[in-house]
Amino acid sequence: MKKVIEKALSEIEPTVNEREKLLGLKENILKRINELELTEVKPKVVGSVAKGTFLRGADIDIFLIFKKGTNLKKKGLKIARKILPNGKELYAQHPYLRGEIDGVGIDIVPCFAIDKSSESISAVDRTPFHTDWVVSNIANLESDIRLTKQFLKAVGAYGANSAIGGFSGYLVEILCIKYKGFLNLIKEMSQWRPPVIIDEMEIPKSPIMLCDPVDKKRNVAAGVTLKGLGTAVLASKSFLDEPSHNFFFPKYKERDSQGNLTSIILSLPGENEETVMPWLQKQARKIYKALDDFEPIAWNTNIGNKGYIVIETGIRKLPQIVSHRGPAPWENGAIEFLKKYPNATLNNGKLVIGKKSKNRSVEGVVKSLLPDAIVREGICEGAKPIQRVPWLD
Repeated sequence: MKKVIEKALSEIEPTVNEREKLLGLKENILKRINELELTEVKPKVVGSVAKGTFLRGADIDIFLIFKKGTNLKKKGLKIARKILPNGKELYAQHPYLRGEIDGVGIDIVPCFAIDKSSESISAVDRTPFHTDWVVSNIANLESDIRLTKQFLKAVGAYGANSAIGGFSGYLVEILCIKYKGFLNLIKEMSQWRPPVIIDEMEIPKSPIMLCDPVDKKRNVAAGVTLKGLGTAVLASKSFLDEPSHNFFFPKYKERDSQGNLTSIILSLPGENEETVMPWLQKQARKIYKALDDFEPIAWNTNIGNKGYIVIETGIRKLPQIVSHRGPAPWENGAIEFLKKYPNATLNNGKLVIGKKSKNRSVEGVVKSLLPDAIVREGICEGAKPIQRVPWLD
């Protein structure tokens, strides 16, 4: 295991040249902003570069901190344009610019100055507090944090956006600091079962509950879905069972499908992948649920010129009559179900009746939900197959 970890670390730690280039560019950008002699804004480097936890190929995140009430779009983007004249305007809870200088990605994000992180007007306003907390508590755990980020990234559980539902960089840093390193965290994670209550909180339950150190009322792990948690737990168990370089740099592996594959092609409602992918995944979940009678096995989504959903099902066509499960006798609606279907029987604790299939084909179900969808048997051009677990040899 030691050799696996050392090899991975040697491949993810920035080289001396990259580190010097990144830090030099950061200082140059700050200098250019300060030379504008602006009194209403304070620039601050945040994120992994400020914390010293960045991987190879990292971006630089610079916040422009304004007093409350400032028009961030007008004033913030005006300043950002002086640094990134060709930057692309993007939106989180308010606009920011993304661009590139000397091959390095740069995000310049306007935000509001707040005295307490709990008083944030938007999520990004507390980010400077996150940076300061990690810098104050990191205690030489930079390498462990890098390993954890790469591990979760490789297995598909890194990134708090809704398309992934995984662990944010800040959450990784908190967990590494709390459990004092990569291996301790992996061992802890391998034993997790949802809900993982690290901190008791009086807010709606999530798969993981952990207080933000700078805002005790905020669950810093709220973005982690059951799938993201499950992926991390399974990968942790597998790594401890048989450590391998594949957990940090997995190879793509074709998966042998067990059932019938169907491709669904959709026009996209925009160009921003950060919003389009969650929308596409929502459609996939809706279709997958509606195909319950077709013995659904798995699904996958990807974006190209169109949106693509690949669904794997046990069967492609239903018989004329299918089993329709109702409530248990002790559940609400049992009498109503029995009145509606007097020929229902009690089987395995549930009322069951045979019903005519409303849609006997996968295509029929998809079209009933998404009339404009194009449905093809097999995997069509542009669609990506369902991938198997990537880290296993």
